[in-house]
Amino acid sequence: MPTIEMMAAIDPEKAGRKEILPSLSLLMAHSMDRERVEEIKNNEDIPVIVVFPTRGDEELLTLEREIQILQPLIGRIIDEIWIAFGGSEHDDVPLMAKKYGVQVFYAKRNGMNDASNGDAGKGLSMRGLLYHLCTAQGLNNPKAIIEFVDADIREGYLNPRWVIDPVGAILWFEEIEVAKLVYHRPHGGRLNAFITPFISIFDHSSINPLKKLLYFLSGEIAGTLNFWLSVPFKQNFGIEMKILTSLALNKVNLLANGNDLRHVIQVFMGEMDHKHNALRSTGKVKGLDAMAKEVFQSFLEDLAEEGLVRLDQGLIFSDRLQISTVTPHAGGGEEIGTPSQLDIPSHEKTFSPLKHLPEIKALCPWIK
Repeated sequence: MPTIEMMAAIDPEKAGRKEILPSLSLLMAHSMDRERVEEIKNNEDIPVIVVFPTRGDEELLTLEREIQILQPLIGRIIDEIWIAFGGSEHDDVPLMAKKYGVQVFYAKRNGMNDASNGDAGKGLSMRGLLYHLCTAQGLNNPKAIIEFVDADIREGYLNPRWVIDPVGAILWFEEIEVAKLVYHRPHGGRLNAFITPFISIFDHSSINPLKKLLYFLSGEIAGTLNFWLSVPFKQNFGIEMKILTSLALNKVNLLANGNDLRHVIQVFMGEMDHKHNALRSTGKVKGLDAMAKEVFQSFLEDLAEEGLVRLDQGLIFSDRLQISTVTPHAGGGEEIGTPSQLDIPSHEKTFSPLKHLPEIKALCPWIK
């Protein structure tokens, strides 16, 4: 018979600031007192930056609404809002950002010596923005909090609590360095629904704690600068999985105790929905199948690197997505339902933690 075990949420008032929490403890939205969060932030002089990774103008309207929702927190909990933008200065997003005093980082100009001009993707945009904040903006406080929020959240879900509670959790609990937002997707979460049983296949002391996560692939995550400079990055869709496995396998080394997940809390925001990717890839657009390939491969690469799974007898990771499919919609002279074999490049580079770069070490002398 199946068993159901209810997850108990943490009460910040009862736990206290010095409480050592179990790995991936659960915090409910509205648990953090807003005035107390502001007080700690101001008294301890901790910068808070919110970043929206954005591909292009197709997310303009949704992004503008999200910025409007967070405006009441500017100057109180949020110091700066940035857009890590995959488009160009001639697009409409930079014009909209200027109207709200939001700063734009052009991902194509990432400035990192270990990335080439042809590299692109969500994970690389995030890493480039962090690099820019340190090298060009002078950010070097290890306790500074940077929260990434997806730019395609549908109307009616995002609210100021998406910043107040994760940022508040990091400020309140002295041991917490990462707050991962989790939620219920009533109309989506297709890939997440397959990740969860896939992880359940593996029984290992490092992997098992991840089974406590309510949502694996959420793009909303807040962390200290110390964390963001210490975690490796995947180039694109594998970034969320790379972060989780790096923490589970204690590759981040947040503190000397060797248990990275003890410094991570999940913050439950209730329901959420955002723009759904197409289910199938085409020759022009990557779909959910390509995203799934990158996410699963990121997870298995880390297990293989740790020696937890073996690749031999000629078995290697493929750099291509090769599947038989049917044309999902008319285009390119093909009719709907035309059988085809899809073969497209599908390779994500892995980038080492930023703290390994000499210029970051020089700017952040506290790095170990």
